Amino acid sequence: MITRIPARFSRASTATSLLRWFHAETKVNVIPETNYNVVFDIDGVLIKGKQVLPQTHRALGLLQSNNVPYIFLTNGGGVRETDKAEQLSKMFGIHVSPKQLVLSHSPMRELAAKYKDSNVLIVGGNGSNCRRVAEHYGLKHVVTPEEVHAVYPSVCPSSAPEARSIPLAEKYLQNVHLPVEAIMVFHDSVDWGRDLQVMLDALVSRNGFLGTTKSQTELHTTKQSVPLYFSNADLVWSNEFPVPRFAQGTFRTCLERIYKDLTGNDLQYTLYGKPHTTTFKYAESVLNRIAPVHAGPDGVLRKRTVYMIGDNPYADIAGANGYGWNSLLVRTGVFEGEGNHHIHPATAVVDDVEEAVRWILSKEIMKKHEEDPSELRMYRF
Repeated sequence: MITRIPARFSRASTATSLLRWFHAETKVNVIPETNYNVVFDIDGVLIKGKQVLPQTHRALGLLQSNNVPYIFLTNGGGVRETDKAEQLSKMFGIHVSPKQLVLSHSPMRELAAKYKDSNVLIVGGNGSNCRRVAEHYGLKHVVTPEEVHAVYPSVCPSSAPEARSIPLAEKYLQNVHLPVEAIMVFHDSVDWGRDLQVMLDALVSRNGFLGTTKSQTELHTTKQSVPLYFSNADLVWSNEFPVPRFAQGTFRTCLERIYKDLTGNDLQYTLYGKPHTTTFKYAESVLNRIAPVHAGPDGVLRKRTVYMIGDNPYADIAGANGYGWNSLLVRTGVFEGEGNHHIHPATAVVDDVEEAVRWILSKEIMKKHEEDPSELRMYRF
């Protein structure tokens, strides 16, 4: 059906009236050529734990039917981008390309050039998933806390070895005896006691050799033995449980306190993930690949508008605001407040992801209408 924008919406129409009219229409299929993109957080926005939120299919369907390019930017990870894309495709019932994904550790690909020949302690995730991610990125020598524990069971006597149907490969266990030259946390730890212990062992070791330690004087007067990288700064995240759960940022806080108490020094590390600029720059490069900005009639590149939809004010909203994107805060995850966030206020606060997408489409139609009403005379609903 062809529906005309009512004549009462002139160039002088208020934004509120046009937005209200558009929200009343529930079956938008086509809008004009877009020069804007949508960036989704995943946990707490599209899914909670293993459950897809009911608004997700409608929200993605609206963007697909209107040819609006979108990507996923998450502080989750622990698997290769190809594996995550396959998982999301099954959950959402649509094709999700790895090219649309930015996981917490995706920007850490850049570290492979520096550490490709180094022995790197990779922390987090289940089994050997994060090892596979590291090798996929180009790291040639990897060791994990699980492998250290398999060789030295007494490294953390309170932890039980991970159950495996197939024993760890001997070639991987050989790396345990090499000096650790860097530590990279790719995902949430599944055994905090073991992982904190092995990481601390490396940080206070002599030249990265596990099982050695500096003297008390050296511990207080020298810097940590190896560089440290984290992929996610979030203190909490949202799953099926009624209130948020600890995330990698809480794990990092524990390590910082232990290292400070032991050495008297502050732990030095590099953070990736939202809200950090490095991650948003990487996400922008992904957008440029899947939806290049085109020149207008005057030959000048048109400015891209980006909308970030997230549930965490300290990660999604703070990062988007700081990078110059628009931000929409949903109430289906970490944030559940009535008004806007008091420290990191979003461009708009909405109940769920479908309402966020409808708000974006409304905003873009309003912009077009204000620029040139003749371009918006007809829509298909």
